[in-house]
Amino acid sequence: MHNETPNVLVAEVPRVVPIVQEAWGDCFALTICTSMQEATKLLDDRFDVIVCGTHFAESKMFDLLRIAKSLPEVQAIPFLCVRVLDGELDSMAYQGISSACHALGAAGFVDLNRWRREYGFHQAREKLREVVFSLATHPA
Repeated sequence: MHNETPNVLVAEVPRVVPIVQEAWGDCFALTICTSMQEATKLLDDRFDVIVCGTHFAESKMFDLLRIAKSLPEVQAIPFLCVRVLDGELDSMAYQGISSACHALGAAGFVDLNRWRREYGFHQAREKLREVVFSLATHPA
């Protein structure tokens, strides 16, 4: 059973935190961490979704994903990998990162800059919110 407002752990770099708070603050109960030490401690808490940026903690997204999926009490929580910074990935890089995310057990990988190009800024933001909400309320 899930809360009405999904509880989301966001692991991201400090400069993205205000963007996440502005975009998601009204939609989710957010817990934000910016270091690997914080993130691993927070995995003991109960979340509906974990969202991790590719640049988190000096690009340790895959490390956090591996840890989360290795813990029996955490492994069923959907883990979404998101790339927010540094422009859109080319197709080969996108496929490679997406494949690696899925192979390690992530629910998905989003290159937000790709979505911004495809859907527009506001629609990309809304689509990402919808994905997170869907993962929180209908985990795979």
